[in-house]
Amino acid sequence: MKIITYGAHDDELTYMTQWQARTGHTLDIHKAPATVANLAWAAGYDGINLLQTTPVTRAMFERIAKLGIRYVTIRNVGTDNIDLTAARELGVHLANVPAYSPNAIAEFAVTATLTLLRRLGESQAALNAGDYLQATKFIGRELAQQTVGVIGAGRIGREAIRLFAAFGAKVLAYDPHPVQDASLACRYVDLPALLAQSTVVDLHVPGIAANDHLIDAAALQAMPQGALLINTARGNLVDTQALIAALESGHIGGAGIDTYENESANLLALHDQGRFEDAQWERLRALPNVLLTPHIAYHTETAVQNMVDFSLNYLVEFLTTGSTATEVLPR
Repeated sequence: MKIITYGAHDDELTYMTQWQARTGHTLDIHKAPATVANLAWAAGYDGINLLQTTPVTRAMFERIAKLGIRYVTIRNVGTDNIDLTAARELGVHLANVPAYSPNAIAEFAVTATLTLLRRLGESQAALNAGDYLQATKFIGRELAQQTVGVIGAGRIGREAIRLFAAFGAKVLAYDPHPVQDASLACRYVDLPALLAQSTVVDLHVPGIAANDHLIDAAALQAMPQGALLINTARGNLVDTQALIAALESGHIGGAGIDTYENESANLLALHDQGRFEDAQWERLRALPNVLLTPHIAYHTETAVQNMVDFSLNYLVEFLTTGSTATEVLPR
């Protein structure tokens, strides 16, 4: 089979060449993300494999369908940037990798929480300013003394619950479709109760339209004074302007943001102009009680290999049988 892959990162290349050698399939690897123009490269290929944080639009699916390609897989979870309705209408089937390493993202959420609880950013800022004495004055909080509210108890959320509980934290969980798992040391509550009681709120829900600005000004105000917000899920879950206001007022004690609300637009600009420029990003970056990272919570060796291997295996399954268990349908 002949497969073309777009958006290949340097750390994926070894796993891609290993997969090609192991399976005997032809894999044409491109670092550029897919665009309407460069999808012409896919002519003559059986399937397309993507890693795409920028939009996959109707126009792109029209080009794919015109090439006679019916199967696409993505190497990541999120599909909120993909026009699934257009894909379905044009006869293109798409599958994602719903679980490449839940533990990687859950570990990162805990890492961000510990960084903020111990006020390491504030201490580091003082050291960078040459004020050693001030750097010793930021008294921290212990995770074991916190109530952590995990919003979204899917694969990643459940791993986060296990890790937070292992540190001794009291864990609350909210999920509209809770999985009953006796091994989870948490108590399911409704969302208002979780927000009101949690000194750390950790997000692990999909970026579907229904979850847009799930954490808005009212939700932030409902959280206890000094609470922390952690978002390693999707950028649209948080109203960034409201978060900045809550941080600058002191009501929210800190935030760990790995997925940023304006990420897609700015990544397009980064690709075109070589710069990531955003006024809200700069305001967040200036706050020492904010940990900003560039969508890297997933980024471990285990996760990257699984993203490559699983997505390519799903594409072969698509091409061989016409279906795969991870196919994503329009909502």
